[in-house]
Amino acid sequence: MAILMKFLAVVVGLLFVVPDTLQLSVDHPLYTVVERLNDKAGPFLGLVISRGRAEKILKNSTYYEADTSIPYITVAGRRFNFGKFNGEPVIYVVAGEPLANVGVTVQILLDTFRIKGIINYGGAATVSNQVFISDVVIPSQVAFTGVWKWEQKTGAKRLNPSLKIGEYNIPEAGENSLEHIVYKRTTLYTPTNSTKNPKYWFNVHSDWVQLASQINYGRSPNVHIGGDFRLGTSDIYMSNVAYASFVNTHLGIAVVDTESAAVVATSIANGVPHIVFKGASNIAGYATNSRLAEVTAKNVLKTVAAFISNLSPKTNANVY
Repeated sequence: MAILMKFLAVVVGLLFVVPDTLQLSVDHPLYTVVERLNDKAGPFLGLVISRGRAEKILKNSTYYEADTSIPYITVAGRRFNFGKFNGEPVIYVVAGEPLANVGVTVQILLDTFRIKGIINYGGAATVSNQVFISDVVIPSQVAFTGVWKWEQKTGAKRLNPSLKIGEYNIPEAGENSLEHIVYKRTTLYTPTNSTKNPKYWFNVHSDWVQLASQINYGRSPNVHIGGDFRLGTSDIYMSNVAYASFVNTHLGIAVVDTESAAVVATSIANGVPHIVFKGASNIAGYATNSRLAEVTAKNVLKTVAAFISNLSPKTNANVY
């Protein structure tokens, strides 16, 4: 019993000395710079943005002011940019691709800097007749829709969603040697353990989604929050109308992208508040209109700005 108590005392003691961030090794050439940034400018909001238009529009906006002394540093090939968003200290980084790289980017951000929350924003494709181009979606749930088990034959009825390829034969449905795809669930990690039962849907930070639902975004853009407006993420760029219809009808997804689920999963694993803002920049399976995509990118940024303006110390609190 005495040995057990001593062990518990050591564990508790270690918990109290864990730093806010793992930070860089003292041997890293940027160690001193990062320490100074964390001490003087942090904690930061982390902005993980989609590649493409999002960065250019952010840098040219009136919301963002780059840090003139240290505008950015590069860690493991990722450029982390420093500045203020409406006066709030932020670090933004482009998410990149594929999903493995997105998760690594977010983990580097969290390990290196003092981050009080993650905002993922950018473009997505709509697969729903309720979401139109230039609309903004703030999902309360996201899923990894590219994690499959490809089966030779259709088996017994399953709990997981599935796609029978023969149903999409032309000119009529029938059998197909490609047979059957079953959508698999994914392990959800938290700061202390992993879930015994893998999850299909990952819940976005409820406090931040609730805060977003209380904000008046004005007449434009049209903002959809939570509920049926779920998001699906995979490394597959969706350019097929039939498949877009399938994921909407059978998986309950409204918009699709190539990054958000990785951002959410990594944020949950680290116990960090987070939220996702996605603009419908195109319809899955159809060509993108550059002008409308530009409008959508500006709409997303406007929505993010409204959210950041409504953040407070209480909503920044870690509830995991």
